[in-house]
Amino acid sequence: MKFEHHVSAMVPKEVLWALLSDFQKAARCLPGVEEVRQADDNSYQGTMRIRIGPIGLNLSGTVELEQDEVEGLWRMRAQARDGKTGGGVRAIIEAILTEPKPGSSDLRISADVQFMGRLGELGQPLIKRKANTILQEFAENLKKAVTEGG
Repeated sequence: MKFEHHVSAMVPKEVLWALLSDFQKAARCLPGVEEVRQADDNSYQGTMRIRIGPIGLNLSGTVELEQDEVEGLWRMRAQARDGKTGGGVRAIIEAILTEPKPGSSDLRISADVQFMGRLGELGQPLIKRKANTILQEFAENLKKAVTEGG
């Protein structure tokens, strides 16, 4: 499943990039993230709790981070499993950061999310709606974090 969101913030590009570069802070903008710890230079481990319809998931997994400040590219590749359901999620979330005019930033976020195992058996519209909501909240939380210090 593919998703796209766009966020504009009245802050310089460097301010938004600083938040994205601090992966532990950026990850906490993703709804449901409970723990993030650095494994090595560009990889992290963490847990996320989400609910899809009547099913609660405790996802545990890894994230590989790739950043190119010159190009304004931020990409994370995540893979997580839920021990109880036996299902898993694989996602690539990419953000392209631009500064259309001095003092303002545009962030285009795209995601490709795949649900595996029992999670993939859930109703696709239900899963798609939940994944889209999570990505939209992530975008808005990033904006709030840089504009309000939240």
